[in-house]
Amino acid sequence: MNTNTYLTTRFSIAENDIYFKQFLKKMLLENPFYQITNICNNGSELINRLYRKQEDVFLINLFMPILSGIEAIKIIRKTDLNTPILAYSSTFQDDISDILENIPNTYYCQKNSIIIKDILSNCILSKKNNYENYKKEWQSQSLAVKDYRHREEESKIDLTVTEIQIMKLCYEGFSNKEIGDRINLSTRTIDTYITRLTDRLGLKNKIDLVRFCVEYGYYNSSI
Repeated sequence: MNTNTYLTTRFSIAENDIYFKQFLKKMLLENPFYQITNICNNGSELINRLYRKQEDVFLINLFMPILSGIEAIKIIRKTDLNTPILAYSSTFQDDISDILENIPNTYYCQKNSIIIKDILSNCILSKKNNYENYKKEWQSQSLAVKDYRHREEESKIDLTVTEIQIMKLCYEGFSNKEIGDRINLSTRTIDTYITRLTDRLGLKNKIDLVRFCVEYGYYNSSI
């Protein structure tokens, strides 16, 4: 797939969420052989830059203003059937998966930087493309996945106002002491909140909590 002399993989990103865009950039640039050539805010911007033909992989959010990711993919495929496209949406949707399945060299997953990284490494950029196995595994575990999503939604619904406030303040870069000062709680209490939150959500640390805050939209909450 990659014809670049130095084996650098070049990415074009179409994502309207500025914060998730930052996570994608950070995730990609952790790899010294990844390069970002285009960062667009919607499908229209991406299409207007197609003449450059610089990318080896497209990363496209399916639901964006002006021109959706789905429409952008259809336009791309009129002239380019080969460049891999990894499309994603906030939740994995079977009907969307069925549509994209009929578009060549197009991959689909949930809007999650860890999942995107996994599919890039093990499917798109791997000599052994494991995407079909990935889909089969997803289907074979459909009940487990549904149960996971149900628990995930429950964990979202059950978050208290204080927990959401703490997540947002973590996202904004405040230390635990600064968070405590802002919402009138001790630093030790904030430490406890964050430990319980990460354990409950199956996360490893505060950085993962910030990622969760962005990927599930809590950073944009009015609380």
